[in-house]
Parts: sequence; C-alpha cells; structure tokens
Amino acid sequence: MKVLLVEDYAPIRERLCDLVRTVPGAYIVAEAEEPSIAVAAIEANDPAVVIIDLQLKAGTSGLTILKWVREHRPQIAVIVLSNSAYAQMRKTCLELGAKLFLDKASEFVQLRGALVDLASRRA
Repeated sequence: MKVLLVEDYAPIRERLCDLVRTVPGAYIVAEAEEPSIAVAAIEANDPAVVIIDLQLKAGTSGLTILKWVREHRPQIAVIVLSNSAYAQMRKTCLELGAKLFLDKASEFVQLRGALVDLASRRA
C-alpha cells in the first residue's frame, strides 16, 4: 500500500516513516512539505493513502491538498494528522472527505491501527 506523507516538521515526518514501516504491505512513496509538492507527488506516485498535516510551510494549509484529492483522486484515503484538533476543524476535514482525523498530541497511536486496517482491506 503506497503512502504519501505531507508534513513540514522533519522529526514528525521521521516518526511517521518509522511507523509506516511497521505496517505490513505499506511503504512510503514520497514526502512533501507543502501543497504544490504534495499534489505533484500524488500525480506521480498514485498513493492509496495520503497522511496530511494541516499547518504547513509558509502558512500553507493541508486543506488545499484534501480538497484537491477529493476533486481529482477521490479513491485515495486521506488521513489528517494535526495539532489543529479543534472540533470544527475535525468536522470540516471529515466533511471534505478525510477518512480519519487524528490529533497528533492524543491520537497519534491510533494511526498504525488505521493503516493496518486500510492495508488489510486492499490485500
């Protein structure tokens, strides 16, 4: 299962890479730090899953990517993993088509289970 990471903070990106490596059948196809790079990586790699942080470099937003995916590649499962875990932001992301919204601070550990579930459905 191809996974694309969209995270601008290198230590978190490393942690995500390590976590994805523990999921049978899952592997990172690309990493991006901003929306334009993420969209290009999606087009080039056709991932099954995109994990998106909402607050990216230079004030850009992961919402841009989420909207693009829903319009152009709705088959991709999007998981939002963010520190912006306000109820309204969670609701907005889910309404825009995110499969899952996780708070980095309190729900990070749920990410592996979600990826295992997605990988088993694809197998």
